[in-house]
Formats: sequence, structure tokens, C-alpha cells
Amino acid sequence: MEKIFSNAAVMAKNDEVRRGLWDLARAHRMLDLEGQNDFAWGHACMRDPWDRGVWLKRANLGLEEVFEDDFILLDFDGNVLGGDGVRHLEWPIHTETLRARPDFNFVLHTHAPWSVLFSACTGEILRPYSNEGCWFTVPPPHYMGTSDLIDTPELGRACAEVMGKSEGVFIRNHGVIVGGRTVKDLLPAAIFLEKACRVQLQLAMSGLKHTYPATAEIDKKRKTIFPQRARDNCWDYMNRKLDRHESKVGADKGEFR
Repeated sequence: MEKIFSNAAVMAKNDEVRRGLWDLARAHRMLDLEGQNDFAWGHACMRDPWDRGVWLKRANLGLEEVFEDDFILLDFDGNVLGGDGVRHLEWPIHTETLRARPDFNFVLHTHAPWSVLFSACTGEILRPYSNEGCWFTVPPPHYMGTSDLIDTPELGRACAEVMGKSEGVFIRNHGVIVGGRTVKDLLPAAIFLEKACRVQLQLAMSGLKHTYPATAEIDKKRKTIFPQRARDNCWDYMNRKLDRHESKVGADKGEFR
């Protein structure tokens, strides 16, 4: 049966929604500090915990400009249910990834520079040359269908299909899509993917002989380096880093701190 919501009901935000959007807004601004901004072309979303759809950052804002109220609510067909602002053209990245991955509650798309370069290396597999590369149980594959905008449900589904069970996928000559169960999973996945791409590309440019650990050691490192307490520590550190930065520029931290 089709769900019908009044506008007031659609836009109701209990503490769970508001907390999630507050954290997700901060994650946008943290990624700006990590050099992943690209004018107003990056965006992340959160699955609505009331099963109403997807909360997506509104268009025409840079990552550093995103705060809790800068999200619009879409259903899974892309219809705007509430909120002010323009819908990103690449909304199908978010709806189709979340459709395909019930284990994800958050999805991010950026044009992080080293990841964009690696997306052009279509024959390359991302290797765990550094600790950051050990994050990914399944190396992010390459979607080869287009380098253009992922602006239709068909293209969104194709990207999600190529992603498979990985936490990320490269879009050829374009950027990356990353997902996570929580924002504490999403943020390091995006940061570590960019660092792993940088390490691999710089190693290739160096011309020096190089190697990566054996599978058993990679599995062990993943468990010892990235348990939940380490993910919590990453999140806490990035919050402190963002607070230090925003205290200098006078940004509003919101009411959840």
C-alpha cells in the first residue's frame, strides 16, 4: 500500500533523525578539512530511520557549508518529500546504493583528488600497501559504464551492482561512492580510501620495488587496527579537529555538542 505523509509528518525530526543529520553534516565538514571538497559537487545521505526515504544534502553547497538543516528528504524514486533547496542531479547514487545495500545507512560521493586519479587506472586493484588499504575487506571495484553524472536510477543501479559487497566503488575518471552502516564507518572509509589511493599512486610513480602484506596478515591488521573502539577514536579525533578549526572561523557548532 502506498505511503502518504502530510508535509508536517514528513518533516518531523525526532532526536534520532536530528542527531544523525547533525553528525552527517559534521562529516561533510570534516571531509572538507581532509581535502575532499570540490566546489559544490560532493554529497552524502542518511537512510531515514522511519523508512520514509533518504535524507540528502541539498545541492549548491560545498562540503564546508553543510549544517543540520541543509538536507532534503527524498523517497526512493527521487521525489522530494520535504525540505528546502535543490536536489542533487546524482540523487540516484544514494537511493540505488541504499536499495542494494541494506547493511548501509549512509552513502557518500566525492571527487577526492587521488581517488579520481585512481579511478582512471582501470586495470588496477587497490592494494593494502598501507594500513588504510587494509580497511577494505573487498577492494573497491571500477564502474566502467560512464564517467559522466550518475543521474538516472539505471546508472545508480549499475554502480551498486558493480560495488557488490565492497564498501566503495570507483566511477571511471570521475570519483568514488562509499557506504557505511554508521557515520563512524562512513567517514574513515572515505578518508582511508583517499589515503590508500595516494600511497599506491605515489609508489607507482617512485619506480621503487614494493610489496604488500600477505592475506593472513591483512586480515589480522584489519581486526587489530580497526575495531569499534578505534572507529570511535577516529570519530572523536575528527570532531576535535573540526572544533579547533571552527572555533577559529566562528562557525556554529549546533546544540548536540
